[in-house]
Amino acid sequence: MKWSSGDITVYQQSKEFVDTAIIPLLPLSFGASIRTSASMADYATLIGEETERQLHGRLFLFPPFTYLMEEDSETLMLRLHSWVKELKDEGLRHVYFLTSDPEWKKREQELGETLLWMPVIPMETMDADYREEIVKEQVKQLFQVILHKWQES
Repeated sequence: MKWSSGDITVYQQSKEFVDTAIIPLLPLSFGASIRTSASMADYATLIGEETERQLHGRLFLFPPFTYLMEEDSETLMLRLHSWVKELKDEGLRHVYFLTSDPEWKKREQELGETLLWMPVIPMETMDADYREEIVKEQVKQLFQVILHKWQES
């Protein structure tokens, strides 16, 4: 399910079956890193949408957690932890953060939840069919992590 009015109605009706949230972590920069941040956002969005499509009904794809690349890390973590607390309070047992921003790998232990980090693959010049194939292959890797966590609980 996605953060849309139609899917929210479905979510409310079947809330007890939806126990997993994916929150894309998307950096924003207007300086020298503008193209890099846009590529990371494009890639994480494609991966998140394909994951949601394949696991529809068990997984909720939330709107992106967008942050400035230069944002104070303490404030950033406080904001992110408040999102997680809200989701956990609502009964979502598994929260995954999806990103292509390598800075999150350095802070993975602070997150308290599973980080799904996918190195960005430049997609803007790829053929649409090849892009779709690449995304599906990447999502298969994510499935292994998600399914393992589901089996643990």
